[in-house]
Amino acid sequence: MGRISGLVPSRFLTLLAHLVVVITLFWSRDSNIQACLPLTFTTEEYKTQDIQLVAALAVTLGLFAVELAGFFSGVSMFNSTQSLLCILSACAPFPQGPFPPRPPSAA
Repeated sequence: MGRISGLVPSRFLTLLAHLVVVITLFWSRDSNIQACLPLTFTTEEYKTQDIQLVAALAVTLGLFAVELAGFFSGVSMFNSTQSLLCILSACAPFPQGPFPPRPPSAA
């Protein structure tokens, strides 16, 4: 039972961290779109990327709501396999931590 008591708070914290990251991406949408476009881009390219990003973030929030509803309803809260899977999938984009490795410097 000690394993489950440790996984529930960990899962809750990873769910909240995931929510904070998605909300931050919504707030910084403009700079993220400009970062993925070439230095010279058209308004049409910007609008296309904006629509794609908003759609992806909306789907993310929708699925997040489903996951959070399942967690708070207790359906998946005490299922240790589900909790571990949720924690690992939330951390999967960061295999080396939140910061990418530095490129080798040219000497």
